[in-house]
Amino acid sequence: MEHINFMDWIDLLWVPLALIALRKGHRFKGVMFVLSCIFSLRLQIELMEEIGYPDGILPFVNYPPLFRGFITYGVFIAVFLLLSYISREKDPYVFIAAAITVFIAAFCVSSFILIL
Repeated sequence: MEHINFMDWIDLLWVPLALIALRKGHRFKGVMFVLSCIFSLRLQIELMEEIGYPDGILPFVNYPPLFRGFITYGVFIAVFLLLSYISREKDPYVFIAAAITVFIAAFCVSSFILIL
C-alpha cells in the first residue's frame, strides 16, 4: 500500500474555508464546487500519467503537475469563494450557473497549464 502524503491533499483545506466563508444558503454548493475542483485535478493528473506524460507534454515548467494544479485551482477557488461571499442569496440558479462557469474555466486553464 502506498503511503499518503499530507502535502498531496493540502487542497482539502479549502473545504473548511468554504464552510466558514460562505453564507448558509451557499455552503453546500460551495463545498461541492471545491470538491469537484479537487477531484478534477486528481483525474487530470491521472490522465496525464496514463498517456505517458507525468510531467507534462511540453517541458516548459519545472514544477510537478500537482503543484501547478494546486496553484491554478487555488486561484479559481479563491475567486469563486470571494464572489460567492459578496453575492446575494436571491437566485440559486444564478449561483449554480456561476459555479459551473467558473469550474469549466478552471478546468480548461488547468488543462493548459498541466500540458506545459
